[in-house]
Amino acid sequence: MNMAVAQTPRLAVSPYARRLARERALLLETLRGSGPGGRILAADVLGFVPVATPVNLPGIVAPSVAAPRTAAFAASVALIALRDLLAALESTGRAFDFDDVLLRAVGRVCGEIPDAAKASDTSVAMELAGRQAVFATVPEMPLTSLHATRLAGLADSRDDAEMPALLSIRLLPASDIRPLMLPLLPGRAMRLAVSVSTAGDHAECLLITDAASVDEVTAAAWLTALKSAIEHPLRLLV
Repeated sequence: MNMAVAQTPRLAVSPYARRLARERALLLETLRGSGPGGRILAADVLGFVPVATPVNLPGIVAPSVAAPRTAAFAASVALIALRDLLAALESTGRAFDFDDVLLRAVGRVCGEIPDAAKASDTSVAMELAGRQAVFATVPEMPLTSLHATRLAGLADSRDDAEMPALLSIRLLPASDIRPLMLPLLPGRAMRLAVSVSTAGDHAECLLITDAASVDEVTAAAWLTALKSAIEHPLRLLV
């Protein structure tokens, strides 16, 4: 008596894909081939992501962790007036850097928009190579004193990452490429990234905030005030 024996169709698999699957202990039946006629290729094995099986442990409830909610705001700031002012001051023997003016502007804005600092220290952390330097931003501190304080902080190798500060400032190298998002640093409610264009006529500012500490309306007002302060630098000298 002849009996018909049902045979399972043989999977079409490239030799390299078969070896990769064997090395990874993957069943070929779990793979979906992308080659002609459903042939399983090496790329199918390398790109396979197994589906994790949830494990239920009796009496154990996984805690719900709320993801931090961040907001980001960007502004293009004209630097022509500031560049001319710094050149004029340098001609009189008073040389300042863009960093000095930025710290001065941040201090002024913190005084004008107090809601941004209602739950934090108003100090500012400058992000340096592998460390942070924290400065107390006094809105009325003279630019000369601020310049000297900043240089002293740069000369000190101490890392102030654990010290409280409202925000951190990251000065990026001059470039026409700007970041779209950056993570907040631990202990900082805000982070300001500033990238000056290669021409030096404008800067791109990106403000990232912890929305639980600084609401979006306050953050937008803060960046608007900073833009205005830098674009009208004479007001920072009085």
